[in-house]
This record gives sequence, structure tokens and C-alpha cells, in this order.
Amino acid sequence: MIVLFAALLLFFSLTGAGAAFDQTGWSWERPIEVQGAPGFLRLPIPPEVFDESKATLDDLRVLDDGNALVPHVIHWGRVREVQELEWRPARLLNPTYLPARYARVMVDFGQMVEKNRVIVSLSGENYRRRALLEGSNDSRNWEVVAEDLWLFEVSFQGQHFKVDTLKFPPNNFRYLRLTVYNMTDDPRRLNVEAVKAAFSRVEGDKELVPVSVKSMTVSLDEKTNQSTVEMDLGFRNLPLVSLHLVVGTPYFYRGYELLGRNQAVEKVPRKTETGWDTVERKVPWASIQRGVVYRTKHREKATESLVVESIHAPYRYLQFRIFNGDNPPIRLDGVTLFRRDTSLVFEASPGRAYRLIGGNARAGAASYDLARAIQGVDQLKVPAVGLGPLLSMKQKEQLRPWTERHGAIIWAVLILAVIVMLLLIIRGLKNLRAGPQNSP
Repeated sequence: MIVLFAALLLFFSLTGAGAAFDQTGWSWERPIEVQGAPGFLRLPIPPEVFDESKATLDDLRVLDDGNALVPHVIHWGRVREVQELEWRPARLLNPTYLPARYARVMVDFGQMVEKNRVIVSLSGENYRRRALLEGSNDSRNWEVVAEDLWLFEVSFQGQHFKVDTLKFPPNNFRYLRLTVYNMTDDPRRLNVEAVKAAFSRVEGDKELVPVSVKSMTVSLDEKTNQSTVEMDLGFRNLPLVSLHLVVGTPYFYRGYELLGRNQAVEKVPRKTETGWDTVERKVPWASIQRGVVYRTKHREKATESLVVESIHAPYRYLQFRIFNGDNPPIRLDGVTLFRRDTSLVFEASPGRAYRLIGGNARAGAASYDLARAIQGVDQLKVPAVGLGPLLSMKQKEQLRPWTERHGAIIWAVLILAVIVMLLLIIRGLKNLRAGPQNSP
């Protein structure tokens, strides 16, 4: 029995070997400069790590000096001051109009509802219309909520761009009265077709960092009168969230489209008569967002919207197309970009060394209990640490399962166990035969 137990112990100790994290498939590593600081630490993610990893950062892992996984949490910086945004439809009552002057409608939300923005659907196209919002709880006494708001629609070569959201200070009026003023070339009557409202809750300050533009070119297609701004940010997968334009043209409104991609060219396989080869082609642009940028003036008050926000653009290359229509091109004097301030939070033990590994396109997101066990761990105010130089990880040959690589050992252990069992059975049978005999 002792021999059998020793054989099984040997088997399980051998099959349990190699429990350290398997680094096959990861292509790079960088030491984390913890400088002996124990406890929770924050590692800001630099552009180089985004460029070397998946856009989601799912392939990042933290290992200690024993090659064991260390739980971590990725903190994605806040990108907008929105915590909850639920659009509520409303009834439109008493639509009226003053020919060639304005259209007016009362919006009934059915009860007192907190809100600070509405989406308005209007008739017509290619317009720039000023709007007035008033509020009431009895539909008789009205107070001004916001004035000199603007609604735009730009149609050009079959494409349509809109600014249809009005933002204003929070209120809980049951009724809103919306007045939309005619442009000089509008028809005699405008129609307000639908209104929806929502309340955007303030979550906190945005957590953004500026992004450097490696190169930028501006061109004009004279045939379509379309201005194009192309930017190279130098790194792939950057989590861009906003773009700020510096425009020298005094007053204008233009439709725009923002596009992106992570590489300019790619190699794709191609089947030929003699076999397969590769061909190089341009990577198509992916559309990110469309809208209207503008600067307008009414009664000496200028209003502008030159910021493209709430975008999701994990790209190295950007293309900003401006549709000028029949107008002269606007003068673009500069572009400023911002991305999410992203960091990795983990807990360091005294005297241990740590490193970050990544660059595995097949890796899925790590699943740790850290975020659930410690609520808000990613938002802790903890010391920041840096990264050492990038080191390439030698790719090991993909190993077969342990049982396949050590089949001889497994068979030897199993044969030994069978022999021991047989010896025990034989010994038991002999004992039965040599048992005590009955006395006469």
C-alpha cells in the first residue's frame, strides 16, 4: 500500500508541474518601476502601450518575479459628464405659426420631469434656425428657459448633417414652449414634427489628456468643394474622444464627417493561377461621426460649436472632411485632440518585482475578483509608477499538453500501480488459502 501511495503521489506531483502563467503568444514585456512601494499602485498607460496592444487592452497582464499573475483593473478616464441619459417622448399641443416669422408648439411631458436637453425634428432642409425655449407648470404663465439656441440641417450631394439637440439649464417644468424662427428663405410655415427630452446627469470632471499630432495635411477637392484634413497621431489604438477645431473664418456652418483607420496599407492574400501570393492595398477609412460645425451671430451675440465630442475612435490616422457646398472653404488654423486618461491599477507586495506583458491578439480579457471585491479600486488615489524599456519576448514553440509530452512517465506510473495492485491481490488470496483449519 505504501508503494501504491508513493506512485500516485509521484503522478500527481508531476502532472501539477508547470502551474506558472503560460506566456506563449505574448510578444513584449516591460518592467514596472515600483521602486519598492507596496500597496495599490497606478500605472498610466502611455501611447506606446496602446500601439503595441489590442485597442481594448484585453491582452495586458501583470506578472511578478515568480511569473505568477497579479490581478489588475483598467481605469478608463471619464469622457463626458453623462451618468444617465434616457430620452422621453412628449405630446405636442397647440401648434401655431406666424407666416414667414416663426412656428410655435407646446410640449407636454405629462408630469414634472427633470430635463436639460431636447431633440427637435423640423421640416425642411439646408436651414439655420434660431430657437427659444420657455417653461410652465400650468400652461398659462411662461418663463424663459433659454434663448438664442440654434438648429441646423445641411444637405449636400445626397448627404445630410444635423444639429438637432438643444441644451439648457436643468428644469422640471411639465410644459415647454418651443418657438423656432424662420430664415429669410424659409417657406411661410415651418413644422415642428417631434420633440424628445432627456436629463444628462453630471458625473464629474472629464479625465482626458491631450494627444500630439505627428503630422497634418489640409487639401481641397475643387470639383466637390470638399476640404480634407488628414492627421497622423503616430500610435495605433489611441482612445480618442474629442476633437477641437481652430477656425479663422468669421461665420459659417458646414457639414462634416470624421473617419479613421490604424494603418494606411495592408497586405492581403490573393489566389493566382500558380498558387497564392500577397498584394498590398489601401486600408479603407471607417466612419466615426457626422454632424455640423458652426459659428453664427444674432444681435451681437456669437454662438459656435467647434468641438466634436463623444466619439469612439481608437485609430492612428484620422480624416476630417468638411463639406463646403457652394460656399468658399473655411480657414482651418489648427486641431487639438484629446484621449481618455487610462491607467492600470494593481497591488504590489514588499520586495517583489513586476512586469507588464502584452501583444497577444488572441488573448481575451482577464477576469479577476479585484474589482468586485474592492468597489472603486480603479479610482483610488494611489501613487503612480512608470514603465521601463520595451523588451521582446522570445516566442517558445507551442507545447503539447503535459500528458502528451510525458506519456512514458504516465504509463510507467500506471503500470507500477497495476503491479502493486496485483501483488496485493495475490497476497490476499494466499492468506485466504493459509487460513486457520478447524480442530477435530
